[in-house]
Amino acid sequence: MSLRRILRIDNPEDKKILKTNCRPIKLPNRELKQLIADMFETMHDATGVGLAAPQVGLPIRLTVIWIPPVYEKQEDGTEVETAPAEEYVLINPKIVKMSNEEIIRQEGCLSLPGWYGDVPRATWVTVEYQDLNGKMRRIRKADGLLGWAIQHEVDHLNGILFTERIRDLSTLRDLTKEQDAETSAADQVARTTEQSPATDTPKV
Repeated sequence: MSLRRILRIDNPEDKKILKTNCRPIKLPNRELKQLIADMFETMHDATGVGLAAPQVGLPIRLTVIWIPPVYEKQEDGTEVETAPAEEYVLINPKIVKMSNEEIIRQEGCLSLPGWYGDVPRATWVTVEYQDLNGKMRRIRKADGLLGWAIQHEVDHLNGILFTERIRDLSTLRDLTKEQDAETSAADQVARTTEQSPATDTPKV
């Protein structure tokens, strides 16, 4: 496995590829297994839950999705895994049904790290796709994080960026700058507190 460079929306040359309507993949394809492994490794390294092939420079209809495990806190303070992590490899995916209802949530993209905006999405979608053997598969009424990720990644395969889905561009913000500002302010308070003769725990 190896890490691949993730193309960026704010790079004009990268954006040309990201705006491409990707071509279908002919199966079987021996090279896909290595590519899929690389994409999962690249996605995890970037702390993402989904990655589409055009984001690593390949205009083909392939995306990988990882849904993290769910943990439940017990009375004694320990955490127990109630649902395992799930991995999805969607080849030539097509959304065939979606709800009429929408949900607006803050959405980001590995191709524009740190930036988030309010994006409306269908509350659930049904997607058809092929697995590595070429067999047709279907995920019915995917909702929550999986449904959101499917819509985001299929958009990538159609050359649609999440920023183009935002209705109110004033919601698009670079949260890393805001977090840096908060951290700097907290550090300043901590430094001031550390220099004072107070005996209680610093409150930051």
